[in-house]
Amino acid sequence: MVGNTAIKPNTGEGYEVVAVNYWKSANNEFKRIMLDFWNTLLLIHDSLEFKEIVGFLNKIPYPGKIMYISLTKTNDAIKPHFKNLKSKIFVIDCVSSMIFEKKGTQDCLFEQAPSNLKEMLELIEKDLKNIKPDIIILDSLSQFIDFSSISTLKGRELYDFLDYLKSRYSRTPHKFILLYDNILSKELANLPTTGVDVILKYEVIMGRVDWKDDV
Repeated sequence: MVGNTAIKPNTGEGYEVVAVNYWKSANNEFKRIMLDFWNTLLLIHDSLEFKEIVGFLNKIPYPGKIMYISLTKTNDAIKPHFKNLKSKIFVIDCVSSMIFEKKGTQDCLFEQAPSNLKEMLELIEKDLKNIKPDIIILDSLSQFIDFSSISTLKGRELYDFLDYLKSRYSRTPHKFILLYDNILSKELANLPTTGVDVILKYEVIMGRVDWKDDV
């Protein structure tokens, strides 16, 4: 069973909170959220595998071309799942270059991993012009920020990053999905609710079913 919680600005003050069951009623709600105007979406999850990320992306109406910046997975690890993705994807692999040198391919570039969000912006803008994607995915924001405990310096760096994305790209066709993996299920008390347009929480709840033979 998968659930999600969406937090998005409403027309009044504060935020509208939408909590739904993913399998029963979330599809229509999710499509409505995705069809609304948004520039930056924060997706919080508890350790999604890439095949589950593909499932999420396939539910986005009209996603277009995707540029996937991976700080956690190699292109070789995620490429087998491309056949299940409805959209065209171009990968920026920032993991393989830490292990060995590889040359770029038709659908992948190998880059050095950025050490901070300023370098992340430089990487985005470097490849954005050539790839011309509709959606840019950053996997994962947790490489730079811990929302359970964030310092003033890190908070300023984060909001500078988010403010730049909004001011630079809000009037363009480009949209940004920022993944944040909360593997340890920490309390996230410092979410940037004023820095992004939509926050989604994607939880995979796993359980064991004991099958018993009928008597």
